[in-house]
Amino acid sequence: MNVNCNSTCLCGAVSVSATLKSNAIVVCHCTQCQRWTGGGPLYVVRAEGIVFHYDDNIGLYHASQHGERGYCRSCGTTLYWSMRGKSPQFLPVGLLEDQSGLRVKEEIFVDYRPSWLSPYPGATQSTEAEQLRALQDYLKKNQ
Repeated sequence: MNVNCNSTCLCGAVSVSATLKSNAIVVCHCTQCQRWTGGGPLYVVRAEGIVFHYDDNIGLYHASQHGERGYCRSCGTTLYWSMRGKSPQFLPVGLLEDQSGLRVKEEIFVDYRPSWLSPYPGATQSTEAEQLRALQDYLKKNQ
């Protein structure tokens, strides 16, 4: 799947274009994502060639030592998550105009999944400890 997407935030102050390389949705259940989305997990897709237009309307929030969250300063729409200092790689599914064909393939921080939300059948599952080990491995490789 090599799909080009174009979309805007809720108010239209920021537009984005990108290429989705797969139909895989990653679901993050960490408490930061739950708060950022207002109670549920953050659903994202990996994208390449992400270009934001009117990026002076993008606010940044450094919620951790490693992560950066982008949002529209006008309407608050969630725009992306990325490693600090890196180009955005993850776009929220709700930002996409066309969500057809997308499937939940991975759930992370499942030890924080709310009890009212069932696991997604067939999706890989990883805990906070597993994600932190993966982050440490990534940081060692990219020093």
